[in-house]
Amino acid sequence: MSARKNTLDGLFSGIEDITDAKGRLVGTVLYNKAGNYSSIFEIENPVQQYCTDADQYYAFMNVLDHILQTLGEGYALQKQDIFCRQKFHHDITPGMEFLTESYFKYYEGRPYTEIRTFIVITQETRKSTFVAYDPKKWAEFNNKVHKVKDILEEKGLKHHLLNRHEIDEYLHRFMAFDFKKGPFGMTNLKCTDDSLKMGDRLIKSFSLVDIDVIDLPTVIHPVQTKPVNGYPVSTDLLSFLSTVPLVDCVVYNQVIQIPAQRRERQRLIGKSKRHASMPDPSNKLAKADIDEVLEVIATEQKTMVWTNFNVLVSCKQKDLTKVTSYLETKLFEVGIAPSKSAYNQLELFTCSFPGNAYCFNKDYDLFLTLQDCALCLFYKERMKHDEVTPLKVYYTDRQGVPVAIDFTGKEGELKLTNNSNFFCLGPSGSGKSFSTNTVVRQLIEQDTDVVMVDTGDSYEGICGYFHGTYISYSKEHPISMNPFKVSDVEYQQNFGEKKNFLKSLIFQIFKGNKAPEKLE
Repeated sequence: MSARKNTLDGLFSGIEDITDAKGRLVGTVLYNKAGNYSSIFEIENPVQQYCTDADQYYAFMNVLDHILQTLGEGYALQKQDIFCRQKFHHDITPGMEFLTESYFKYYEGRPYTEIRTFIVITQETRKSTFVAYDPKKWAEFNNKVHKVKDILEEKGLKHHLLNRHEIDEYLHRFMAFDFKKGPFGMTNLKCTDDSLKMGDRLIKSFSLVDIDVIDLPTVIHPVQTKPVNGYPVSTDLLSFLSTVPLVDCVVYNQVIQIPAQRRERQRLIGKSKRHASMPDPSNKLAKADIDEVLEVIATEQKTMVWTNFNVLVSCKQKDLTKVTSYLETKLFEVGIAPSKSAYNQLELFTCSFPGNAYCFNKDYDLFLTLQDCALCLFYKERMKHDEVTPLKVYYTDRQGVPVAIDFTGKEGELKLTNNSNFFCLGPSGSGKSFSTNTVVRQLIEQDTDVVMVDTGDSYEGICGYFHGTYISYSKEHPISMNPFKVSDVEYQQNFGEKKNFLKSLIFQIFKGNKAPEKLE
């Protein structure tokens, strides 16, 4: 290997802000060295992990299929899911209650996995020494980007079109392979056949498909079912990417290129004829497979695409063997054998940059398949995060970090009920009082009135802590009241409601607790 040091540069030629006729910013475009231009969206995968609803996976797959149908020939869709290990932090405000402050301090610095998702729309340009500006293709590209934005809005997917500063940070963080919150730095790269060395870390790319020996399941679905605590739960095919051990960052890069369909069909027909001209068992099988694909394309109007799927991981040098073993084992469980000949690690790394979807080599990095099959391998899940609600109650998620939820079910962005009452039932020692004390404390701190009915004395302490009113009773000393006593304020402000209450009370006393035997 040469000891000469080279500069890794020239991957991109620039970033340009796009304005309309009135000078308003409508988007930002990234140009790579080949002249291909791209727009980048940051989105949120709509399927919450362990949601157990298989229909949500198919629904998101249909959204991606709609986007690809909108883009059409000459475009590429690149999707990157970034799994980064972060440390939990919650701001401590001066007026925060002691118990709440202690709660967040307890979880300070606890590691968890954050998922960020980006989709990149790239238009292919004609490969030549010079790239000529084509106003028609440029207008078409901007129109397609706005159509994709409309699709995301229509389907209710959270999205954001990245501006110049955000694209610049995205590219630099990818170069440093550091997506942790806060400042980051870059260092030199040392390239080997099996990984890239960056400081005290190794970056390795795992291609999911070896084009020489394509080892994929015969039938593939966008979702799988696996048992969790004895119950079948629907999960993503690659849901294990969020739990890869001993790594600080994982990037799952998914690329789909839409070629000219007529040209690809003619190429497949020619390939089928060549196999037929050589009477050999393997050629007969190959011809039968090609003919079956051509029949599906003709009868079901399927789209052929060139695809690449690769997983990039960052870890300590001593942990690479364990990480490799984990990924190979998990991929084997879903019927995928990753490539054993991914020796072009630097090329795979640079081609995985956002906007470089057309930089992959067709001879050994891309494989041809149908669009539906390729979309099954797209990652579709997100982690549980804070709900959008003015009334927050914190619980820990499966990763052990606090997340805010709408405990009432009626105050948040997603309305589940119009009644905020709740009932806590469980055997002795199961934690009813502990859980309810925690919920009530958080509700009271947010200026919420709480009325509790309890068969024991579990909440006298929290009632005294917040200077509430605590009323206890027994058979010997029951709670008593005079329903016919009306104060001056009650008479003036709310006598109508009091009168209706008294009428109902008198009628109930008159009726008694037995149904009448005959009509009276």
